[in-house]
Amino acid sequence: MDQILPDRRTSKAAGPAHTPRPRARRSWLTGAVLTALMQGMIALSIRSVSGDLAFALLGSVGLVVGAFHYLFPGSQFFSLALANFIGVYACVFVFFLESNFHSIPSHIQAAAFAIPLIAFLGGAWWRADTIRSIVMSRRLRDGGHFDRIFLWMASVWGIGALTFLLPGREVSPEMLTAIFLLSMSAIGVVVALVARDIAVFLLDAGLLFEGFFQQAARLVLPAFAFLTFYSLCIIMFGAFYTILDRFMVEPNFIIDGVRRDLTFPEGLYFSLVTFATVGYGDIHPVTGAVRLICGVEIVMGVLLLLFGFSAIIGHAAPRDRRDRDGPL
Repeated sequence: MDQILPDRRTSKAAGPAHTPRPRARRSWLTGAVLTALMQGMIALSIRSVSGDLAFALLGSVGLVVGAFHYLFPGSQFFSLALANFIGVYACVFVFFLESNFHSIPSHIQAAAFAIPLIAFLGGAWWRADTIRSIVMSRRLRDGGHFDRIFLWMASVWGIGALTFLLPGREVSPEMLTAIFLLSMSAIGVVVALVARDIAVFLLDAGLLFEGFFQQAARLVLPAFAFLTFYSLCIIMFGAFYTILDRFMVEPNFIIDGVRRDLTFPEGLYFSLVTFATVGYGDIHPVTGAVRLICGVEIVMGVLLLLFGFSAIIGHAAPRDRRDRDGPL
């Protein structure tokens, strides 16, 4: 009599669902570190535009993310998405600031930067119950809300686009400051009214962040193996170019306009840009033999990238799908 073995996947599905908390916690920690690094880089970059604005960015991230974490506890990835969204908003704000309002005093710039963020906090507090249910649902929404996202984004961008009508006109500094504050206040009103839709947008972004970091964790080992082999190929060709230059009568390369022997660091550099098919042109071969070797290296580099990425992505696939597909 044949014995019917229970399906392992069915047994797992029938049992209690266990959430991989340690993995999620590690993913959140990785995301938090990357977010902090990005915010710090943005703050240092915009400090040349306005020191007050850089402090406003860091303070706003801490205040808004902290307030949201207090209002909606347990929403780690939502908070990360919000922090990154503030960073993107800071970059767009600086672009419009430099284009149309560069003469505005720095303290007014910092205050205006905070207006939409404070409005978002107010709108979130006003609709706290609705947003709390959205944040705690932890599921991607269907595509039905994209039209609402487009509408509020178009409204905000439209207000910003109207400010480009100002540079060609004679506007006094006082009037320019008033227009600037009025524009940011109008954006703040829009943000406050659509706080729920922004929360949906950030929730989807946060869930995608979580999936990305969990997927990236499975890529570490295969990516390291790929980069190791990639580096060995570059070193091998770089050493070969250097050795070949030593044993041939005339130099095989022109380096910065001078035909001379290739050093080993220069050989590694040339091998890297050739293997990556970049070819800056500061070092280029002049003999047929070396050009042939360069062609072989280029083809090998392209093939290695294709097969390497395919292997990495295949390794990152869920284990049950790899078992089902079987070996290649």
